[in-house]
Amino acid sequence: MIIRLDQKNKEQAKQLLHIQLAAYQREAEQIGYQDLPPLKETVKDIMETDEIFIGFEKEGHLLGIASYEMHEDRIVLCRLAVHPQHIHQGIGTELMQAIIQQQKTIELTTAEANIPAIKLYEKLGFKQKSRLQVENNLVLTKMECSMLRKVEVIEYQSSWSEQFQDEHDKLKKIVGDNWIYGHHIGSTSVKGMAAKPIIDILLEVKHISGLDECNHLFRQLGYEPLGENGLKGRRFFRKGGLNQTHHVHAYEAGHDDVKRHLVFRDYLKAAPERAKAYANKKRQLAKAYPEDMASYINGKDAIIKEIEQEAYNWSKQYKDK
Repeated sequence: MIIRLDQKNKEQAKQLLHIQLAAYQREAEQIGYQDLPPLKETVKDIMETDEIFIGFEKEGHLLGIASYEMHEDRIVLCRLAVHPQHIHQGIGTELMQAIIQQQKTIELTTAEANIPAIKLYEKLGFKQKSRLQVENNLVLTKMECSMLRKVEVIEYQSSWSEQFQDEHDKLKKIVGDNWIYGHHIGSTSVKGMAAKPIIDILLEVKHISGLDECNHLFRQLGYEPLGENGLKGRRFFRKGGLNQTHHVHAYEAGHDDVKRHLVFRDYLKAAPERAKAYANKKRQLAKAYPEDMASYINGKDAIIKEIEQEAYNWSKQYKDK
């Protein structure tokens, strides 16, 4: 299985380097170039890097590793190594797929003569972008895998409520005693409203940290656990890869964001003209940015803030009555 590694831990750094040296020595022999930079690294070098490391573990043994740098708009793959005793078992593919699930454009550089690696990357959707002559007997190839999510806004589907209920019941089973309530939120929860066809589910739980113990169960349902994902006190899960189908936003009961999500939803249900304006804005943005999710999201920001303020005022007046 794929695990997160801590290269700052000396013992783990030693394991990482052991696999790296074995894998890159094999590559050096394949391409006829013995001066590969990964072969010169030490345990200290591994420990001092700020790259994100993941590994493939089986029966307590580390068989392969990968590391990458996370940037705002892309991921840069720094290393991918599978111990020579465990090649041709799909380990490199699993490591790469774990990185691809981050859903950002990925770039990497490999030796042009490393045909097995290039074939693996091409199979995963990478394309060769440029060549760099380093020395007479070493040519590097830069490759990239673009992760542009298509922006799709469709008309309201009556099946969305059924899809929510079906997923709600599955989630309740895996969360168990930690469960308090599951809400259908977002645009797919507002009858008659156009939306991206993604079912947003808000979970209220007793202990947010307890959900971390359920990550393997979420994975079995097809979800990718992303931790807080930028919002303190939240646990976020998404399903469907590039064609996302479900988002789960989980909080402890009483968290401010629970009320924010529910009030936003309820206000749109109670104010059809504002719901219509919001839907029209989304249609316009989807048409203007069909393959630019970031611009689509940024374009919604102003109207979302307007509606959130209106929803807050509405809920306050409703409460005071």
